[in-house]
Amino acid sequence: MIDNKTSRIYRGIAILMVIASHYAGWMYCEPVRPVLKEMVSTLGVYGVDIFFLLSGYGLVKSASKHGINGMFVLKRFLNSYAPYILIVGFFAIVDGELVTVDAWLRLLIGYDYWYMCVLFALYIMFMIIYRIGRFKEVLISVAVIGFTYYLYAAGQADFWELSNGAFLIGIYAATLEDKLGDKINRWIVKIVLTVVGMGATICGYYLYTDNGMMWAHMLTSMSFTVMVLGLCTMTKPWGVILPSFGRYSLYIYLLHTRLFWKFVMQHEDWSYAVGAVYAAALTLVISVSIGFAIEWNLNRLIKKS
Repeated sequence: MIDNKTSRIYRGIAILMVIASHYAGWMYCEPVRPVLKEMVSTLGVYGVDIFFLLSGYGLVKSASKHGINGMFVLKRFLNSYAPYILIVGFFAIVDGELVTVDAWLRLLIGYDYWYMCVLFALYIMFMIIYRIGRFKEVLISVAVIGFTYYLYAAGQADFWELSNGAFLIGIYAATLEDKLGDKINRWIVKIVLTVVGMGATICGYYLYTDNGMMWAHMLTSMSFTVMVLGLCTMTKPWGVILPSFGRYSLYIYLLHTRLFWKFVMQHEDWSYAVGAVYAAALTLVISVSIGFAIEWNLNRLIKKS
């Protein structure tokens, strides 16, 4: 349904949405553009929906091929936790932040990077439950819903739990594909997913803007995820740039905040719209280069061991 290159294309789109969302929220915006700024600032949540959809889908596909073994865990560690610790840990040491036990705990669980914290929790739940085997789809659903309710009850910002449903949708899609095979890959199914998801996204968005209720926001998020799932199944692999951004999207996510403010300190006019585009372009180049260097060295270490 979704091959690796297609997954990278949509991860590339997702990270561009996240960068645009953050940069729009941070930069100075002239009074004539507040509506545009608000619209762009909302893209980040939907970018995370794409990441969680593809993460859930990819985990099931990998587990169905190889099982939950040591190599499965090692790959998750190298693809997510190792880059996080290397980059965030480096900045924490340079900035002298690791002076308390609480600071160390926040670093280790990814608390100050909420996306990482939630992703680590979802990965751990998946690996434990799918290791058990029986009733795994039911158990992972209960676990994710329970975790989502915990985040809500704990008073976390809404974006901490909004995309968790996308993770489950990715799991369900991969599971149905494994069980139904070609039946789920028919064009009519792909078109229905896309059209229904798009329609429900529009309806959910208007409901949310009218009443601001959490359930409407989550409905919009999950509907958008269904639409993206349909689009993913109809997309043929193409290009080099977006797949490259997708491959190194984690590095871009971890670096873009610090890089943006570093650029603004050097060029104050980069806090305006045109300058922010320059900052984003440099962020992408630097982050992809660092990601390539880290992965190249990690792969060399693995081959030697």
